[in-house]
Amino acid sequence: MIKIFLETIFIFLAKALLFFQKILISLICAYRESGKIINPLGIEISRQYVSIEGFEHFVLKCGNTNASEENTIVMMGGAPTDSSESMSWMAAELCKKDSALLVYIFHLPFYEEYSKINLAQNKFAEFNGQLLPFNREINQKKVNVDPKFSHEAQAEATLKIFIKLNLKKAHFVAHDRGVVVFENLLISNSKIFLSLSRGSQVWDFYKEEWAKLAPMICVGPPHSFFTFPHQVRFIFFLITFFKFPLAISEISEHLKAAKKGSEEYDRLTHLIYKANNPSKKYLLKFRQTMLQTNVKKEVLNRAKLKKLDIRLMQFQGEDEFKFGRNGKLISDQPYFGIYNLFKNEVEDIYPDCVGQDTGKKEKQFIEFKDGYSKLKLIPTAKFHTFALIPKSAHFNVIENPKGCANAVYDFIKDI
Repeated sequence: MIKIFLETIFIFLAKALLFFQKILISLICAYRESGKIINPLGIEISRQYVSIEGFEHFVLKCGNTNASEENTIVMMGGAPTDSSESMSWMAAELCKKDSALLVYIFHLPFYEEYSKINLAQNKFAEFNGQLLPFNREINQKKVNVDPKFSHEAQAEATLKIFIKLNLKKAHFVAHDRGVVVFENLLISNSKIFLSLSRGSQVWDFYKEEWAKLAPMICVGPPHSFFTFPHQVRFIFFLITFFKFPLAISEISEHLKAAKKGSEEYDRLTHLIYKANNPSKKYLLKFRQTMLQTNVKKEVLNRAKLKKLDIRLMQFQGEDEFKFGRNGKLISDQPYFGIYNLFKNEVEDIYPDCVGQDTGKKEKQFIEFKDGYSKLKLIPTAKFHTFALIPKSAHFNVIENPKGCANAVYDFIKDI
């Protein structure tokens, strides 16, 4: 009873803090957005809506409208930021690099601001949640959900958008939640894929006990905490501005000299401020997704994907599980050491380490490329490329879109 009382007080204080934080961050966003670049790098990005079964799906497009299938790329971003805007800088970098490319960015299906939640009476949450500060498990198995926010349903919607746009085949590039949507699409419709490039998403190895380390150490995304909207904001607030219990990124240090009206300034605004200013509607939709997925479910689902004959690559932020200036780990998806999420794919460059230890770095497994590096694959790897993007962690498509674009472009052109 004492714990529940303290938990209630904690939630009240957290929500009070977030109320005032929302006012301040909204004002900062309004100021910083006033000089926003609409078309990054001078690449014109058009906006359109694709009507599917009465719903208008948002799509961005840039590049050569007469592109061949081999030069067509379909992208999708993730959460908790605007999934289309988050990919726009990388899309612009790709089009700047090669004028023959045509790039589409599909918005994470049904996350448009105008979409509505319609709870199904016979569909319930698959997973429980956890409440801070004691990580108490909350049974949610009787909570009704809207099935269209599941990644399986989002994959079905993605296919319909793809067909409506008269596309036949393409290279698919995704980040975060977008990867899981594309994976579900790939499993059911592999014929439309020329390749799949995955950014910042767990692969096929995960130990359930790692989930118990969250939120102090996050090995993979802590889905169970994200089923409560206030916790998404609270956790993101802490890791962004206090770098506790972990840090989201070092983008503030890398881009601290960015001037208003620059592309770097807009990226900083997106990740530091807009990511901390999601609408209530958005958070409730994100909750719907989190109630219908978790890391284990996604890892097990990839057993089907691994049976397919498809070219795969991973582009991962190099700063994952680097120690920040305050001694805290950065981000949530290590590619090495004790918590290696990719031990079935790459050589371990920091063996037996929790975080990056330069004194133990196995440099012989790294090949430096233009704006990124490649990790050496083990003989049984399913991936064809594992790229590390410098000066970035989980949100690499925002932190270093040029490095991401270079890695994906080289992979695509090598097919």
